[in-house]
Amino acid sequence: MVVIRLIKVDNSSFLTFLESENIICNFYTCDNIMNSGKSGYAIKDVYFYTVDGLPSDKYVSFCENIFDELIVEFKTDNDKLIKDAFNEIKKQHKKYKKIRIGANSRKFYDSPLFKKTFKIIKDYSSTHGVFAQFSKDELPSFSIPANVLIQLVKNGDKSQYISYKDDEWDGLSSLIKYGNDNDLFFTIEENSAICGYLIANNSYKNIYDIANVFVAEKSRGRNFGKYLTISFSAYCYANGFIPYYGTAISSYSEAVAIKSGFHEVQRQYYKDVKIKFLARIKS
Repeated sequence: MVVIRLIKVDNSSFLTFLESENIICNFYTCDNIMNSGKSGYAIKDVYFYTVDGLPSDKYVSFCENIFDELIVEFKTDNDKLIKDAFNEIKKQHKKYKKIRIGANSRKFYDSPLFKKTFKIIKDYSSTHGVFAQFSKDELPSFSIPANVLIQLVKNGDKSQYISYKDDEWDGLSSLIKYGNDNDLFFTIEENSAICGYLIANNSYKNIYDIANVFVAEKSRGRNFGKYLTISFSAYCYANGFIPYYGTAISSYSEAVAIKSGFHEVQRQYYKDVKIKFLARIKS
């Protein structure tokens, strides 16, 4: 019989701890705790384990999503906690269509224990960083060309962009159609013709997380992504919000984040895995 010694942390106390430690760096974890299980949110349930069951920045999280996937993230180097978590994954794996493991170092996957326990099915080696900004003082100064206009689109005017094809505008129609009224939507125009946009979501407290920054191919290489991002941040600071860049999806996206005064706060590497052995891992 498999005996799991993991000690679960109370989510409410863990949320309080994460908020007080650094709400910006812990934004995604806090967001998942606050919104898991809510209609329209991809996370069904999330729970955390530490060595003693007390809130800590060294933990393992188990996250179940609406696609019947289990995502386990390791933010600890404690061997006992890692072994127990591996056993728990083996205990639960048949309930899910996919098991995904995340760690903030590639070396995690080189350990003998990991290699003995799991077979890697898919490697997300191109994962990029998560970026945040901590102060309006980090906003770079910039000037926009006279023929370029950035504007915040009001809710009543958003519907006109539903006709923009997703494949040409990187999902713009869907982002508008299925977005929320409190989403921030900025467009950038050159000579009165739209050439890009930025959309940010607010799902947790006063933090606005960028959902997408897009610049049409013909307009790239001219800092339009930077102009959009800095304008978004300036608007947030002027209105009592915190700007967040979230996970970059490409090297171009990372470059825009850095040019716009954001800093990398975390980087996770994910692997889809299958179980190699069902025997319990001995301590």
